[in-house]
Formats: sequence, C-alpha cells, structure tokens
Amino acid sequence: MAIFMLRILIIIIALGTTTAHAEIVLLGTGQISGTATDASGLSETFETGDSQNLLGGISAIEYTGKDNLYLALPDRGPDDGAVPWKCRVQTIRIDIHPKQSPAVVPSLVSTTLLLDESKRNFIGKATAYSPSNKFAERFDPEGIRLTQDGTFYISDEYGPQLIRFSSEGKAVKRITLPAHFLITHPGSSKKEENGANQTGRSANRGMEGLAISKDGKILIGLMQSPLLQDSTRTAKGKPTGLNCRLLVINLETGTRKELLYHLEHPKNKLNEILTINDHEFLVIERDGKAGKEANFKKIFKIDISNATDIQKIKSLPPENIPTSVLPVQKEVFIDLLDPAFSLAGKKMPEKIEGLTFGPVLSDGKQTLIVATDNDFEADSPSLFYVFSFDQSDLN
Repeated sequence: MAIFMLRILIIIIALGTTTAHAEIVLLGTGQISGTATDASGLSETFETGDSQNLLGGISAIEYTGKDNLYLALPDRGPDDGAVPWKCRVQTIRIDIHPKQSPAVVPSLVSTTLLLDESKRNFIGKATAYSPSNKFAERFDPEGIRLTQDGTFYISDEYGPQLIRFSSEGKAVKRITLPAHFLITHPGSSKKEENGANQTGRSANRGMEGLAISKDGKILIGLMQSPLLQDSTRTAKGKPTGLNCRLLVINLETGTRKELLYHLEHPKNKLNEILTINDHEFLVIERDGKAGKEANFKKIFKIDISNATDIQKIKSLPPENIPTSVLPVQKEVFIDLLDPAFSLAGKKMPEKIEGLTFGPVLSDGKQTLIVATDNDFEADSPSLFYVFSFDQSDLN
C-alpha cells in the first residue's frame, strides 16, 4: 500500500502545473524587423516574392558564453517548405542594459550556411528528397546546442535527424535515431505524409527541441508532438494525443532511453528544452494561437529523475499514461501570459520557440532569453524576451 501511495504522489507531482515560486522579472523585449536581411550574400528572390536573404524564422537560440553572442537558428525558410531555402545559422549579438531604454538590443553579426558532408547546401524545400535517399537534402532545423569544442548539434523535423556540424557549418557526424521515430514514406505535404505512415513522427512535428548536458556527453531530443503510433486520428485524419517522447542519448556509450512528457492539452506543442542540471530542464509548451486568442504559452521546469524508460513500449495510449509509466515531473516556471509581464494581448506571437540562458548580470541575476519565430513575415518582427531571476530560483 505504501508503494502504491508513493507512486500516486509522484504522478500527481508529475502532472502538477502549479507555478514555481520564483521572482522573475522581464527586463525587456528586443526585436529585429521582419524585413531585415542577413549576411549570407544570397540575392535570389523566390516565385513567392520572398528573398533568400531574409533574417527571421528563429526556431532556436544558443548562447556562446562570450561577447553577448548567440547562435540563432532559422527553420526551413519562408512559405512553409515551398521554396528552396538554403539552411543557415545566424550569429547575433544581444546587448542587455537593464536600466536603459531599450533594455534589449539584438543585432546581426554574421551568417553561416549549413552544408552536408559533400559541401552541398541543406535545403528547406519539402520536396527535396528522392526515393533512393529519402532525406538527402531537405532539412528543417529546429534545435541547436553548442559543444565545448565549438562544434554544434542541430535537430531536424523532416527526418527527424540529429547532425553534428563544424564551427564552419559543415556536417561532420550523423546520429542514427531509433527506427520508430522515423517515417517510411516521405511526402511533399503534411496530409500526404500523415496519410501514408502509421509510425514515426507526425508531419512537421519532428525533433523540435534539443538540450545538451553541461559536460557535453548527453543529448536530449524533444519531439514536438506524439509519434503517429502514440496518437489517435481525428475525423479528418489528423494525428492527436498527449504523450510526447524525449530521447536521451549518451554520446560516449551510445546508450539511450526514452521518457514520457504529458501535454496539458492535445492542441499544445513542445518547442524547446534547455538544460538546468543533469536531471532538470526547462521546456516550452504552447498552443497554436496568436494575439488575444493565445491562452497557453508556458515554460515548464521538468525533472526526469524518476521518469520511466519507455523505449520498449511500441505504442503509447493517445491520452492516458500507462499504469507502469512515470512521466517527467512538471511545474510552471514562467507563464508568458501572466499579467505581470504585460505580454498577453494582440501582440503575443504564436510561435514561442527559442530558449537559452544568457549571461549573469552585474547584480548576480541569471538571464533567460526566449526567442520567437516570425515565419519570415515582413510585418512581424523576431522578438527576444529577456528575463532575469536569482539563480537559486531554479533549485
């Protein structure tokens, strides 16, 4: 009976969504215009009218640890995979001056194109694959994390794939992901892919977030939504569910495990994961609404200490947690719609996607940078929210 009651208590904690007691302050919001261009030197204009050198679509951000420099990762480009966007990484500077106005000033420093092992450009276009090489070129970069030697890992939604790049942007190593994360039949549209596959990632819902341990030995890949085999289908054939998988990879031993993250609502998505320590992380969970319709934009603190390894479970229930499984523990760390931050309302963007710890300020406060994806829309700037708090608030 005691063991049973302990398990019930752990599940209650795991599913709890009470806000962590942290004194968190929004220092300011920096922005880069939706019409800004990058330093790629590319001048092509697509048939859609969009330019190859747009600066936007930020899906991940990573602090380099020096000179206020960050790696900002655009996704597959404008028009939702319809154009041959050349994938890249932007290096940006974010200057933070809490007592000035504006308090947050982002600016572009440089642009690095992403190349495969043969020095060919990775392309964001959805049709950039072939039957003989399903994921040869097409690439939808969504997560980025730096290593101690200056190389970086990027997670991709199309495969999903997980690739290590040199500091110059050339692919140097590919990590094989479990077969049940992969689809068998790629397609050029979400409807086509979801209709043709019963297992693997849902279309455009692949490895959305990426974390790396502080010693660089462990990678944690976060799936945006439940795998197809862990979902049910709506009347229109759209996969839906609550149980997402986290893939934990030991880069030294090759050992892996999978953990269950339980969404708060079937329409929510996961967008990023950030390491706090060896068992705690921050995770973005959000809805797909913008402006006044937005009602769920939260950063959760999760603890994986007691979570069950689910890699041998071929198919999870779409909603309920199996009785044999303990999910990751969750508590709200930041609710972006909290009135205290004055972010809710007509200017709230849909896509809260990037997350990284920034520098420690002169007053000892830790900073946290949250980046938004503007979908390369000219009238929507890329936003960078900068929060500060005592480092003890993460404990």
